[in-house]
Amino acid sequence: MTGWPILGHQLAVRQLQQAVSQDNVPHALLITGPENVGKMTLAHTLAQAMLCTADEDRPCGVCRACRKVAAGHHPDLLVISPEGPRGKLKIEAIRAAEQFLALTPHESRHKLVLVEHFEQATIGAANALLKTLEEPPGYAHLVLLAGDSESLLPTIVSRTNQIALRPLPVPLVEQALQSRRHVPAAEAERLARISGGRIGWAVRAVDEPEHLQQMEAAIAQWLALMSSDLPEQFAALKTLSRSDTDLRQMLAYWLIGWRDVLLLKTQAEAPLTLQEHRPALEQLAERVTIRQITALIERIGAAQALLQRNVNAQLLLETLLLAHQQTR
Repeated sequence: MTGWPILGHQLAVRQLQQAVSQDNVPHALLITGPENVGKMTLAHTLAQAMLCTADEDRPCGVCRACRKVAAGHHPDLLVISPEGPRGKLKIEAIRAAEQFLALTPHESRHKLVLVEHFEQATIGAANALLKTLEEPPGYAHLVLLAGDSESLLPTIVSRTNQIALRPLPVPLVEQALQSRRHVPAAEAERLARISGGRIGWAVRAVDEPEHLQQMEAAIAQWLALMSSDLPEQFAALKTLSRSDTDLRQMLAYWLIGWRDVLLLKTQAEAPLTLQEHRPALEQLAERVTIRQITALIERIGAAQALLQRNVNAQLLLETLLLAHQQTR
């Protein structure tokens, strides 16, 4: 079997390549891993391989089916996603997927539905999917993508075959940026370091400069909040909660900052992700204890999970801010 155009994740790739070659791909797959770690790239390549009309070495990338998948209009492939960064995956989307799978394939022996950010599904949507998971047509395949399995209904998880993806080694991402995207060495090192091994984040930062700018703005905002007084902090968070800001992504950047502060506090030898902000991080590290840092990291992680539910964003951020106040 030739290699799929995927960087890293060799075990998952080999597993799915073998399943495709043996025509034994499970009817329900759950691919988990951090944001931008490569879940959709893997799922999309799997779909292309299953719909490819070549006799071997699928996906070939050149047949009519492969070109249709690449262009996003193969009639036997449906991709559904929540609406917007704070959107929910609603029952209407799942109903559409059920109707899609109820009809026999148009051009292939298979029909596939890829569901992004399944952790954002409402309870009604998740329950609606159970029937399809329990009694899928022989040609039907569901591929669910989520950050982790713990945030999903156990009844959903138990009916899927799971594949867990992890961040890649940072040097591997750095090398790929230089060889595949022709990024200068210094910039490749910086983007790979900031990505934390999430190749999708690094590639997006290359293709969309505003993506990197959003990260830099979130870190600058976090550092400013840490040095401003309480009324200014509440005013800033009120504005944030009412904006179109992806709050989960913003908190993910805050986590990067606090983990760097923890490295400084513990005098660990690991390199800082936000090396460019080292002076400000060192000042912050002087004001906090290790216990406070670890507590904040746990609180931010919990806040990210709560944002997947219908919680009041402003109240959640204010509660988190009060926890930050204990470090002042």
